[in-house]
Formats: sequence, structure tokens, C-alpha cells
Amino acid sequence: MVNYMFIFGASNSYGVFSTYYLNQKFVGTSASTLSWIGSLITTFMLGCSFLTGALADKKGYRLTAYIGTILCTAAYILASFCNHVWQLILTQGILFGLGASFLFAPSVSIPPQWFSKHRGLASGVAVAGSSLGGLWFTAATQAMIDSIGAEWALRILGILTFVVTGVMNLFYFRRVPAKPRKNILELQAAKRLTFWLVSLESFAMYTGYWALTFYIGTTARQLGGTFQDGSNLLLVLNAGSVVGRILAGLIADKFGSINTLLLSLLLTVVIEMPLWIKATSLAPLYVLCALYGIVSPTFISLNPVIVSNHFDTDVLASVMGMTNLFSGIGGLVGNQVQGVIYDKYDKHEQFTNTIVFSAMFVLFAGLVIACLRFHIIRKRTDKRFFQKV
Repeated sequence: MVNYMFIFGASNSYGVFSTYYLNQKFVGTSASTLSWIGSLITTFMLGCSFLTGALADKKGYRLTAYIGTILCTAAYILASFCNHVWQLILTQGILFGLGASFLFAPSVSIPPQWFSKHRGLASGVAVAGSSLGGLWFTAATQAMIDSIGAEWALRILGILTFVVTGVMNLFYFRRVPAKPRKNILELQAAKRLTFWLVSLESFAMYTGYWALTFYIGTTARQLGGTFQDGSNLLLVLNAGSVVGRILAGLIADKFGSINTLLLSLLLTVVIEMPLWIKATSLAPLYVLCALYGIVSPTFISLNPVIVSNHFDTDVLASVMGMTNLFSGIGGLVGNQVQGVIYDKYDKHEQFTNTIVFSAMFVLFAGLVIACLRFHIIRKRTDKRFFQKV
């Protein structure tokens, strides 16, 4: 849970840096160019986990995590000395994302190994750390940028990452030993339709999911708010996510992880489009962030549960890494396309087209999960429509 704070805290709070870069440090630089920084954090963190997951299964969780600690720390420190966008893309984007991948692969695989009956809740509590990280990362980053500048904010985040994750890595243990295998990838997983449906859902969700995180601060500014208002909205978003991810785990244990995920994806579309598009003041944005935070990020806590329910535990890190490759690609494609849409079609005056793009991919993810539910029920002897899946 603690390492999740530092892994996802950077991406969940990147909206603070995004607002600062877009409106202060790199005024005149297009949103699509600046979005490369945040996009590459997510892309490399998730996209490289098919390799770091295999490394974790083969060489051990603790060694893999310590490599991540060193790379993430180096990324923060180097980024603090950067004065050009391309330098931040290489450090705060690529290098940090790569380091986060080494931390993420073992972190996402541990809870499902140690829990069976309450697997959804365990995963939800662990992943809630990412939202807690976004919560205090957002507040701390905004406060540090305002008081000591962005450069020292990055250095302090680097020092904290080194110390805290370095200690937490000591507690990384496998419950189920990995089976020796010749191939780096768990190729048997790719022969199953379940794998491809989970991967496609992951791609679609990460394509549409990050729009609110990256652009809610700028939306607040367009409606007459301050930089602090943008930071406060991210705080509400992350606070809602803490509640939502734990609640999703509880509900999933009772009603099924796929049922819970399907409902949350459909609710996300219903919440996102009207509240964001029709907002004319800050009040609807706070409601949007609270509800979106509770409902939308359940896929982050439930996808590992779905994978662990349908694949062997000893190869969990490898299979999760392979599905996350598609998540990383989705994050890269989605964030870049959203930046282009905002520059070219919304013309920095609104977010209507960006919002529609985001919501449609979330809806598509819901349709994929509906197909997965049908596929699983079809293979069962009990083919009732209303059942725990």
C-alpha cells in the first residue's frame, strides 16, 4: 500500500505539475507536447511491466523493487535540474515511468497471493494507497511549488521516494514460489480469450481515464478559479478514489469482481459527461471529482483480482505485466490524442471534445467487460444471467 502511494502518487498528482507547466513555466507550449511527460510516466510504468513482472517472478520481488527505488529517485533529482520540455520528458516521464514499473510489478502481485476469501478487499486496500499517494502528493507538491519552487519540490519527492520505498521493499515476500520456465513471457496466457478481453479493457480504460486528472486544473482556471482550486479538485478526486477502491473490493467479494467492474464503468460515463461538459462554476467540478473518484478507478483494484481468479498465482506477476503492456499503450495513445483534441478542436477554450473522447473509451471498456462476463458464464454449467461473476 505504501509503495503504491509513491508509484501512482506521481501520476495521480501530475495534474499539479501539468497546470504549472502549462500556465507558468512553459506558457505557449502546446498541451499535447506537455502531455508527453505525464503520458510516459503511465506508459513506461505499465508498458514495461511485462518485462519487470517476468523479472520479479524469476529473480525475486525484493531485488526488482529496489531497482525501481533507485531509478525513481534518480528521475526526480535529474528532473529538478531540467529547463526544457524534452529534458523533463526523458527524466520525469521516461526514467520515472521505467523505475515505477520495477516497483509496480511486484506490488500488484503480492495481495492476491496472500488472500483468497477477501481477495477483492485486500487488493482494494493495497491499491487505495495510490489514491492516498495522490492525495498527499497533490497537496504537498502544490504547497512546495508555491513556497520553494518546482525544482526543490522534485528533489524532496526524490528523497522521500528513496527513503520510504527503500524500507518498504524489505517486506516483499512471495507466498507461492515461481515455477521455472524457459520463456520470459507466460505465453500460455495469450492462448486464452480471457487474457485478451482483460487486455483490451485495460487498453480502453487507460486511453480514456486520465483526461480528468490532467485537465481538471485547467478547467478550473477557465471557470475563474485559481491554481489552488485546481489542486483542491485533485485532492477531492484522490480522496474519492481511496473510498472507491476499498468499497469496490468489498462489493466485489460479495457480488463478483466482473459484475462490480461492469457497473462502475457504466456509471463513470453517466457521471463524467454531463457534469464536466455542463459545468459553469467550480461547484459542479467538485461534485464531478468526488463521484468520478469513487466510481471510475475500480478497474485498477479489480483487474488484478480478475486475473488472479482465472490464472495460476505463481505466474501472476508475468500475466499482469502482459495485460499492463496494453494499459501502457492505452495511456500513451489516450493522453496524446486528448492533447491534440484540446489544442485543435477545443482550442484551449473548453473540453467538450476531449470529454466525449474520454467517455467513449470508458464505455467501450464496459462493453468489453460485458463480453468477458458472457464468456465466463457460457463456460459454466450454471448459465443464469444474474449470478456472481
